[in-house]
Order: sequence, then structure tokens, then C-alpha cells
Amino acid sequence: KMVKRHNNQLPDNLPQLQNLIKRDSQSYHEEFLQQYQHFQNTVEVFQLSPEQPNKTLDELIIFLAQVSRCYPKELATYPQQLIDILEKHSTVLHNDTRMQICRGLVLLRNKNLLSPTDLLELFFRLLRSQDKNLRVFLETHIINDIKNLNSKHKNAKVNTTLQNFMFTMLKDSNSKAAKMSVDIMIELYRKNVWNDSKTVNVIATGCFSKVTKVMVASLKFFLGKDVDEKDPDESDSENE
Repeated sequence: KMVKRHNNQLPDNLPQLQNLIKRDSQSYHEEFLQQYQHFQNTVEVFQLSPEQPNKTLDELIIFLAQVSRCYPKELATYPQQLIDILEKHSTVLHNDTRMQICRGLVLLRNKNLLSPTDLLELFFRLLRSQDKNLRVFLETHIINDIKNLNSKHKNAKVNTTLQNFMFTMLKDSNSKAAKMSVDIMIELYRKNVWNDSKTVNVIATGCFSKVTKVMVASLKFFLGKDVDEKDPDESDSENE
């Protein structure tokens, strides 16, 4: 068995190890622990210069998220560790690493290993990021997650928490984050996910926004105009 593993280049071949773990997690527990330790060591080195790209870290983040269901006890603190890294270094992180952490968190969320409000509030704050690809990725996840949470019946508790949070995001000093937040609310209203008076009231506050684009989007919503036209200059102009 050991020879076979050596030929397969385990434990360096992460996708292969991931498949083996999913089939038989007990037999590969030792290899998993090796990789988990490797991750912790990599994080320690990474924290010294978080702005540097780190391909090893990026790969380990996804690997651990993929096998998280197989080792819930060992990875109990893993979701929070990723959140902490993001919160601590979000502005200086290399774009690739920031995106991989967010992808890892989405995988954990899809496996129900993270509460929706913890992740969604973090993602709303990350809409302040300069990275346009990341903002689009976050917007898609936020809309889909809220839609799924309300697919069988309205999740009043989560909705209220998030709507209150969105209310503060519309007043955010970062114009991109404020504009994306109002876009998300309008999209959720359109999809019949959030179609209550509270949503309408929050969008109404956007009509008085100091950010021109937020004000225009909110006014168009009440005038029944299509707000789907994404700004071609969304990445360039900050706060006209």
C-alpha cells in the first residue's frame, strides 16, 4: 500500500488525495493530517508577507474545504480561520489568494459548515474591494445564497438581519460597495425573493444617497425603469 501511495506521488497530488479521502476518509486520515499541518505552517509563513502570491496556500485552502465534510472534528475551526485571515489582511492580500479564500468559504457554506449571516455580512464588507472580478463573484454568491435560503419558505430571521445590514451598506463611504448593495436588493426584489415593504423602504433610502449611481438606481427602481444596464465604467469612476 505504501509503495502504491509513493507511485501516486501522495501526499503532493492534492486532487488525487481529495478523491481518495472522499471514498475512504479513515484510510487516508494520516495523509490528511499531514496536509492540514502543511496548511498551518504555510499560513504562518504567509502571515509575514500576505501581499505575496502563494500558490501552495491557494491549493490547500480549496483542498481542505473540499474534504471538510470528511473530517468535521479536525476542521471545526477551519472556517473561522479563513474568515480571520480575510478580515485581518483583506486590503493587502494578493487578488488570487483573496479569491481562493472566498471560494473556499463558499464551498464550506454550501456544505452547511458556515452560517449564512456570518458569511454574507463578510462578503458585503468585501464589496469594498478594488478587485472587480472578486466583487462580481461575491455579488453572484450573495444573490444565490439568499435565494436558496428562501426557496422553500421565507427565512425571516436571516432576512431581517441582512436587510438591516444592507441598510448600513447603502450608506457606506465606499461608493462601489453602496452601489452593489442597492443592485443586490433590487435584483432580489425582482426575483421575488425579498419583495416585502422593508426591502422597498431600504431601497427608498437610496433615493437620497450622496452617491449619484445609488440615487439613480433607486429612483429608476421606483419609476419602474430597467436597472439592468451594468455601468461600463463601473471600475473607473468612483463617486461622480
